[in-house]
Amino acid sequence: MELVEPIRDKKQIQGMKKYLKGQNCRDWLLFTLGINSGLRVSDLLKLIVTDVKGKERIIIREQKTG
Repeated sequence: MELVEPIRDKKQIQGMKKYLKGQNCRDWLLFTLGINSGLRVSDLLKLIVTDVKGKERIIIREQKTG
């Protein structure tokens, strides 16, 4: 298995956000949530609108690590 390094350069992150927002709002939102929360994609994909709509705060328990 190969090691995946996080993106640490803020310019690269902003560039990715700009690109994704121009392509697909869903992907932009998932990227933004993931980069700001540190959650895995598998945990983010399980969210539904009612989990977050109108909420000031959401609580997510990571499936893999609990």
